[in-house]
Amino acid sequence: MNSFSAATFAERGAPRQNPRIARLASDWSAADGLYCKSYCPLHPKVHEVVFALIDELCDVFEADTFHSGMDEVFYIGNDKCPRCGGKDKASLFAGEVRTIHDHLASTHRQLWIWGDRLLDGHVTGLGEWEASYNETAPAIDQIPKDVLICDWHYDQPVPTAAYFATKGFHVVSCPWKNPASAVKQVEDLLRFKTESPPDMAGRFDGVVQTIWSDMGSFLSREKTNPDRDGGTNQWNTFVRSFDAINQAGKAAKAEMPAVK
Repeated sequence: MNSFSAATFAERGAPRQNPRIARLASDWSAADGLYCKSYCPLHPKVHEVVFALIDELCDVFEADTFHSGMDEVFYIGNDKCPRCGGKDKASLFAGEVRTIHDHLASTHRQLWIWGDRLLDGHVTGLGEWEASYNETAPAIDQIPKDVLICDWHYDQPVPTAAYFATKGFHVVSCPWKNPASAVKQVEDLLRFKTESPPDMAGRFDGVVQTIWSDMGSFLSREKTNPDRDGGTNQWNTFVRSFDAINQAGKAAKAEMPAVK
């Protein structure tokens, strides 16, 4: 479930139906080119809604991990907000991560989030979507280390997984529909594991294929037509990245000494 921003305020999103908890209800349709509006993390009623949604999903699916999204948070610490206007944006973001983390931890569940708000978009050159232009990046030093980071890069294999691992986080690399980039992400991940000290090597947890369509489209259109869009699609990316993982596993097994 995307919380805080991104898909949180889609037209039929659950928090969207609770305008009392919105940061700027009148600003949902602002002509700024951004579809992602945010709830106010300091609103006294917001977590009644957010926690109820989280708990229901975790209970129904018997989950011990929960991906809370928290990507593409563009509206945070807005001056018009009577509760968090003018406050440090990294601290606000980190506070919301800790709040959701602690709620999940109370039932022995782990929090996963996207990593873009923890990267500086100016320093990295990644821009305001894959990284942050609104001063949330320092939150990386203010959130619990047992939060798993989903490091998404869809067009190029930016090696920021290593950055998260050096900060003490477990991390997974997340491609989308660029097969060549996904294979390079797999190769980088394996290289990081091989060349890093044991403590850090153990933090590179793998690859998570993202699918930004309904499952029917993924299986019916793309699986049955892998050449769709010139081969640049989710199915080919899934197949090629996991082929790369399997091939690496076979190569590693072949290099192992025989057991007598």
